[in-house]
Amino acid sequence: MFEILKSSPLFKGLDNQEINLLINRVFYRIRQFSDKEVLAFSGERVERAMLLLEGKLQGEMVDYAGGSLKIEEIDPPQMVAPAFLYGPQSFFPVNLSALCDGKILIIARNDFTQLLANDHRVLNNYLNIVSGRAQFLSRKITFLSFKTIREKLAFYLLNHLKQDTMLVILNQSQKGMADIFGVARPSLARTIGEMEEEQIIRWEKNQVVILNLKNLRAILGK
Repeated sequence: MFEILKSSPLFKGLDNQEINLLINRVFYRIRQFSDKEVLAFSGERVERAMLLLEGKLQGEMVDYAGGSLKIEEIDPPQMVAPAFLYGPQSFFPVNLSALCDGKILIIARNDFTQLLANDHRVLNNYLNIVSGRAQFLSRKITFLSFKTIREKLAFYLLNHLKQDTMLVILNQSQKGMADIFGVARPSLARTIGEMEEEQIIRWEKNQVVILNLKNLRAILGK
């Protein structure tokens, strides 16, 4: 477990022995979960720090009509809902479900506060994680404000464009991207085809080549 924790952003800069000493000064437990199990529902209070050790989780927003929108996938060794652990509105913003079997480390909020107080490096790491989550949510709000698939795709590509290159490395299948966009896969594929015909992009297996950055930005009015 400690080798997994060492690679977590929360324990960046600490070795296994230091992590072992910190973890064992507070009460924690490890929970196993099963594929498709719902770990939390939107609106439930966040009362524990959670760090994914094994498996994969999905944050999904469901509207009143029963439609769903995948907000993100969570891989080990990331924290779950770190920005909602403290504050007056400490509730899960989405449904949290498992995409496969796995394990999660759970620490009660008071014990986690003590853990942060015991090592300033962990405290700084946690603050960086929360800041990163706030920036992610800000980008997500901007993304959801776009009405067309074309706008959403342009925004996605521009935000994942590798610096000093014209490449976007894909870590999602078209089906996964369609889920994130909240659209049908054939609709996304049609938009991709249109942008390829206009020679704005070239879609390859594991990457997208930006052929015309100016026209890609113009889709967003930039």
